[in-house]
Amino acid sequence: MEEEKYFDYTNEPGLVLKKELAQKDKEPLISIITPYYNTKDYIKQTAYSVLNQTFPYWEWIIINDGSTEEGTKETLEEISKLDSRIKIITRENKGRIETRDEAIKLAKTELIFILDSDDQIDETMLECAYWSLKTNPDATWAYADMVNFDGKEFLWKKVFDLEVEKRENILPVCALIKKQALLDVGGYGVVDKDVHEDWHLWLRLLEKKHIPIRMNFYGFWYRNKKEGGILASINSDKQKDAHAKREIAKQADKITGDLEAIQFPIPFAPNYDTYPYKFEWDRKPIYEKGKKKHLLFIFPWFHVGGADKFNYDLISGLDHNKYDITIVTTEPSDYIWRCKFEKYATIFDLTTFLDRKDWSAFLHYLIYSRNIDFVMQSNSFYGYYVIPWLKAEFPKVIFTDYLHSQNWSWRNGEYPRESTGLSRILDKTYTCTQYLTKVMTNEMGRINQNMKAIYIGVDYEEFDAKKVNIEDYPEIIEHKDKYKDKKIILFLARISEEKRPLLIVHILKQICEKRKDVILFVVGDGPELRDMKKQAEKLGVMDNIIFFGMQKDAKPFYKLADVQVIASLTEGLTLTTYESLSMETPVVTADVGGQKELVDNTCGRVVQNIQTAKDNFYDRNYPKEEIERYANALLEIIESPKYKEMAKTCRQKVINGFSIKDMIKNMNKEITDLIEKGTSISEEVVTENKELYAQFLVIFNQLDRRYYGVDSGNARFEHLKDKLWTNPLWRGFIKVLQKTGIMRLIKRKGIDRKIKQRIK
Repeated sequence: MEEEKYFDYTNEPGLVLKKELAQKDKEPLISIITPYYNTKDYIKQTAYSVLNQTFPYWEWIIINDGSTEEGTKETLEEISKLDSRIKIITRENKGRIETRDEAIKLAKTELIFILDSDDQIDETMLECAYWSLKTNPDATWAYADMVNFDGKEFLWKKVFDLEVEKRENILPVCALIKKQALLDVGGYGVVDKDVHEDWHLWLRLLEKKHIPIRMNFYGFWYRNKKEGGILASINSDKQKDAHAKREIAKQADKITGDLEAIQFPIPFAPNYDTYPYKFEWDRKPIYEKGKKKHLLFIFPWFHVGGADKFNYDLISGLDHNKYDITIVTTEPSDYIWRCKFEKYATIFDLTTFLDRKDWSAFLHYLIYSRNIDFVMQSNSFYGYYVIPWLKAEFPKVIFTDYLHSQNWSWRNGEYPRESTGLSRILDKTYTCTQYLTKVMTNEMGRINQNMKAIYIGVDYEEFDAKKVNIEDYPEIIEHKDKYKDKKIILFLARISEEKRPLLIVHILKQICEKRKDVILFVVGDGPELRDMKKQAEKLGVMDNIIFFGMQKDAKPFYKLADVQVIASLTEGLTLTTYESLSMETPVVTADVGGQKELVDNTCGRVVQNIQTAKDNFYDRNYPKEEIERYANALLEIIESPKYKEMAKTCRQKVINGFSIKDMIKNMNKEITDLIEKGTSISEEVVTENKELYAQFLVIFNQLDRRYYGVDSGNARFEHLKDKLWTNPLWRGFIKVLQKTGIMRLIKRKGIDRKIKQRIK
């Protein structure tokens, strides 16, 4: 549901021709086959989505199946001129089934990609499917989740289950299939034209125990103009429909036993047999060294947060005439912000199509095939453990990292610890604060001083109170007049332990004892939200709090607020601080991370915590003195006779040196200078330790366990949940379980049980 909320259906992969990647050497590896019949309004977009593929080793066989549309000949001639890899064959009408079988026989390669002439594919679809099949040789075909567009818009994301597939076709027609398997089961022509030929094919493959791969990203865009959604209607004739169902049921009955698909992300149990390796690949790089520089970024995911916002600002702001950008992610991620990044970079979420034992090989292949000049890693746990081996393999490539904060509660310092350990092989470490560089030097023992602080910044033109009209925000407009005579404190954060949301409630209680006209706006969601509400009820301040949940746009909340409060135990330099000041809203913040590099008495207050992240991370016995410090600081701001002057100072401070424009300018210069100068790391240093670096990655793979819960063993339950969710009584029942905390307990118990089963 969250993905539906944020997904960008306008970002069709075939709207424009993005790049021209000609096949530079050797024969194709994939044969795309497409029956064409009366789709001249759509075939060009289909063609663009093929030509935009990041994997150029294909041939495309389009068979004009006696199309009757005026302009068919001219349309297909125009398509054929786009690329020499496109082959057009025209003949009399024989129907889609015979057309597909004919194209399969004409294909030069051992891998067949099925694509209809009005659909589109994500730019990485061929590349991901190819390597997913290569690294899973026992599998027969690979498919991806589906976007329905140009009609009814929705996302099709179904866990594979054999029993469900027998009754309902949950697999999209678009897939990469081994040619020999297709021929062995008779291709498409085993059935007549009144049967769902793709569904029947999947059932025949499953009967012969051919294993499918479900890649967990939206690789296929299905043009949903026809009736019937994923199963386009064969015919409205009831007799023909009954015939089709009988044929499907007859084939389904032939399937005996059980069969599980390979589904991503794949759970990762302790495994010492994961020595990094290289793909057998003897082709020239896709990109030649030339005018454009090729950048690779390694991120964990595309969640909503300050670090992710910085990543987006950086990727979108870099000079795209100068750089070609590829992003790899290493943690499962929903399509919340991924759509935003896709407009500026090619994205490979490794968890969606590869087992972790194959990630190092794919990264090696990416760096080689793209002629990567520069790598930046940020907040990826896996990234720090694979970089040493990659640096040994590519000693001339620049490797850097960007750090946001230290976290003493996780691995005694989190990512800055890894960065310090790898400082001899990193060309540069960037931090979001000066404070963090000092922490790594003074508390983590970093000797190599190849560090530089580059502030994340904010777009002060967007975050401008004068441009924000509260009337445009229905979710908050009622509060504009209701609380116009109140003093509003804003708490905008992920409601999690390190942000100390329960402390915020105690602070509010202290303030309310001195003045009754104070309202706390809580904007955000997270694991401690329920406890925060219970604490507010216990302290009797629920009438002084409004919980808004997570919001897409925080600007109206900044505008209505008189002050923002940040009482965290650990931070870098929060994005909300930049945004708040840019919106002329002062900030009261804890003296953690680099907060005081931006906040001072001219634009807010900095409060010294008594509790620390090292000693009191889960301690909810907040010192009375600490509560009073925050309460007094907030009262000083909202009661200040110079409040308006302070508000203007807030914004001016951001404009003078803490803007996104400054960050982008600095990062563009840094990347350019590093590439021009070349690596400063001795090749001898990295190559002589290559075996050590390989073992470094093996140890990580052995110790880092992951369970994702997407195996087909729970698929039937997932499909049942989908159907139950359409019932309003069921939805109400689930909401009661969520509010009472019972659902959280059920999930926790279920995950614990599955982890134990996986370990066994």
